[in-house]
Amino acid sequence: MCFPRRHQCAICRLKEIRLLDAAHIVGDAHDRGEPAVNNGLSLCSIHHRAYDQDLVGVTPQYEVQVSERLLDEDDGPMLQLLKEAHGGTIVLPRRVDLRPDRAMLAMRFVRFAGNR
Repeated sequence: MCFPRRHQCAICRLKEIRLLDAAHIVGDAHDRGEPAVNNGLSLCSIHHRAYDQDLVGVTPQYEVQVSERLLDEDDGPMLQLLKEAHGGTIVLPRRVDLRPDRAMLAMRFVRFAGNR
């Protein structure tokens, strides 16, 4: 999957291309999981892993949510950076047709909310 997301992490805005991944919103195993631009987010490696593990979620309104478990922890500067993303908005492509699909985000957010 490729992504035209201004070559930066949608959450923290990191621009080092070697640390960026194309993260599926809905995985390939799901019947709606397809390798399409609107089924993906450009995420740095740490946010990609946190997203896949349901430690970070993105609402259909493009708001970043951090799991309560992480918000309640106190474990150094890297965790603090993750927590600071809570309540922020992801970086979106200028072209509306390339933005993450809200229905797919909603489907994925249900999973995140169930694991908070």
